[in-house]
Amino acid sequence: MKTWKGLWTKEWQMMRGWLSATTVIAILLIIVSSSALSLLVEGKLVISFMLGISLMMMTLIVVCVPVSLLLNSLWIEWKRPDVWLHSPQTIYQLFGSKTVFASVIGFVSMIVPGVTLALYASIFDASITEVGVAKFIGMMYTFISSVYLGAVGLMLIGLFLAVVYRVIKSYVRRGAFFIWLIVLFILMWLFQTALESKLYQKIVHLGQFSTYTDSRNISVGNFYFAQSTMALYAGQIFVVVGFLAFLFVSSAWLFEKKVRL
Repeated sequence: MKTWKGLWTKEWQMMRGWLSATTVIAILLIIVSSSALSLLVEGKLVISFMLGISLMMMTLIVVCVPVSLLLNSLWIEWKRPDVWLHSPQTIYQLFGSKTVFASVIGFVSMIVPGVTLALYASIFDASITEVGVAKFIGMMYTFISSVYLGAVGLMLIGLFLAVVYRVIKSYVRRGAFFIWLIVLFILMWLFQTALESKLYQKIVHLGQFSTYTDSRNISVGNFYFAQSTMALYAGQIFVVVGFLAFLFVSSAWLFEKKVRL
């Protein structure tokens, strides 16, 4: 545990300046943009309109926080082989500490829009009383969980693609970006082919264990939630977790091979 604590402390000290600057820039961007759009559309500053715009912008921003944080952290240490070759920790621990740190920061970032909306709704919006606080909290949980899982997936995909680019660049000095694009298109084609295969469809529909039996719509100010009837399968969870684990392990393995060239 001391090893992980030390690695996370190093990550915090290395990235806190970037996090502070990014937070300030994001807040200013959200305030200015929501105010400008409110004046343009409504002709005045309307809190409910500004809140809806702010939360949508914040959601888009926080989805990019984990992948941006992880890639910036790696960028700082890309060209420092001593960090990777002479560290007592394995490449999986080094990559893991950065990934977990970025995931935790991303989770904290996800909580902010949810808490903001919940406070606003409970104080200023009477429609929540009609719908029910429990149902509203359930929808918020579903919303934040979905956005967070999407952000983690984007982070690991970004990690894998960044490592692939670094590996290609270590072999090819000129034209590495174009080769990387070709590899990207090939991977996208393989991914699409796998999604359309009968085997994939069979696997993801195994083990249905939870179903949302009712659809719910909630409107808070100008922010609209809609939850459709859906089923959750154990096969889906297995495929998603396996795919994300593959991205992490293959990224660490490829990078280790690249460093030792």
